[in-house]
Amino acid sequence: MNIYVITRKIIQDVVLIIFVVVILYVVFRIMPGSPVDLFLHGLKHPTEQEKITIEKQLGLYGGKFSLTNFLIYLRDMFTFNFGEDYYTGQSVIFVIKQALPYTLLLFGSAAVISFAIGIPLGIYTSFKRGKKSESGIITASTLLNSIPFFVFAIIFFVYLAGDLHIFPLRSIFPISYIVHPTLKSIELILYYLAMPIIVLVIVEAAGHLLTMRAAMVSVLGEDFITTARAKGVSERGIMFHHAARNAMIPVSTRMALEFAFLMSGAVIVEVIFSIHGMGTVLYDATLQEDYPVSEGALFVISIIVILAYSAIDFIHAWLDPRIKV
Repeated sequence: MNIYVITRKIIQDVVLIIFVVVILYVVFRIMPGSPVDLFLHGLKHPTEQEKITIEKQLGLYGGKFSLTNFLIYLRDMFTFNFGEDYYTGQSVIFVIKQALPYTLLLFGSAAVISFAIGIPLGIYTSFKRGKKSESGIITASTLLNSIPFFVFAIIFFVYLAGDLHIFPLRSIFPISYIVHPTLKSIELILYYLAMPIIVLVIVEAAGHLLTMRAAMVSVLGEDFITTARAKGVSERGIMFHHAARNAMIPVSTRMALEFAFLMSGAVIVEVIFSIHGMGTVLYDATLQEDYPVSEGALFVISIIVILAYSAIDFIHAWLDPRIKV
């Protein structure tokens, strides 16, 4: 891995980010309706001058597909100057800074925990082939992995929070708990985020288990595993030092996909549990046709996902030197 490879990867990511920016511009502007109409809704007979004034204020003068507005949009996106929230007047970057820590904490915790649970169970299951325990684990994991996030979220919300009152109905706490954590704030964060994290972990851990088990079964049939057994290597050594390392390649690919999958699930989970993260911000902004907030939030999410995919490529190359980045 040299400077040429890294430079090439950076160029690929930049091109992909440019593509994402253009897609965001087009998608939000082909949506029916316009923020201008929402702002003019309270006026009985809006004049043309009032309409032009609002269009200028919202950066939509000349129509949603104006070339001038598009060039301004490109400049602002790549300088992280996303504009202001149409309704609150707050800077979009400020809104994102207030919401991003919640999503990263929820998303990161769920990813780490699901990986820590799913991978060892997948390795364990691969060494229990043909036994009843394997059938039971695979059946349960397949069932859990096939159920959408929002189904578990609604079930947990209704029964654990609504009926039994084990968890709070709304997972709302100050951002200072995350930025400046203390022992007391960490306890409160665990209390408020336990239920949404469990919802995300259930589905993702089951998926990791199935992927790891399938990869391990494939690797355990390779010739080098037979050679290792012939040399007297213990089953524990074969499991962790030979099979698991090679099986991690397809699993690490799934980890990259998990970033996008978990992020989409986090959007739904955040809305259900009233977590003021990127998902809730994006949901509210989309309903209100708040272009700056919607575009800024999706742009940041896209960058996170693209960087995650790039990191996985380098992990692949580290796990197997035969793979080129």
